[in-house]
Amino acid sequence: DPLALLNDLVSNNQEKLEVEVVLNDDEIKGFVFAVVPRKRAKAMLRDRYDVSTFAKIVNNDTVSSKVALLSESADVTTQILDSGLDVILADEDALLEEIVITDVPAEKPESHDFKRQKKLSAVLRLPEPTVANVAKFKQAFEFVFYLVDYVAESISLRPETTRKLGKARDDAFKEFARMAEQEKQDALAKALAEKRRIELQEVDKMSPEQRRKWEEKDRKKQIKKEQSKRIRRV
Repeated sequence: DPLALLNDLVSNNQEKLEVEVVLNDDEIKGFVFAVVPRKRAKAMLRDRYDVSTFAKIVNNDTVSSKVALLSESADVTTQILDSGLDVILADEDALLEEIVITDVPAEKPESHDFKRQKKLSAVLRLPEPTVANVAKFKQAFEFVFYLVDYVAESISLRPETTRKLGKARDDAFKEFARMAEQEKQDALAKALAEKRRIELQEVDKMSPEQRRKWEEKDRKKQIKKEQSKRIRRV
């Protein structure tokens, strides 16, 4: 019940309602799109990894000058606005203050093994619970969940858009691919060092003759290894 929800939130001195929905990964193409009060656009570009990496501020005459659209594709922008979002955002006193649709973490991952999760989040401003405001809040609140279904069922990106979005992610995540390869190499070096340590412990237990034979065999193995490295470099 939107009226009960609004009364409860206002009575608890809350000024905004934040909603976050995890989207079905199989039904939705990955992209970044955001709506934010224009005065907060630069801060969002500065503070959010997903928005700063993939999106930019785009101009659109159909929405209020008080809001900014941030998107990585004109195709995405057009189709999302066609959901009816353009009508809502044309109202300069709209209760729907912020929307972010993303498939990338808001904070820059510290490891290559980060979780990719598609989300839609929204922020609604809470008005005084008058009859007119309740109707307006109900419309905005229900639209958020309508948009969840719309993104899954009605957005059909052009093939060239899908390729562009995929390439943008491949380019951005090269850093994480390098991190993964470095971790793999570090783990291999550690395993080899441990194997060598154990091997040398066994050598210490050998008789002089056994040790002499092992050292000769090890010397030949090291020479062969160096020759192999030189061949690969050539």
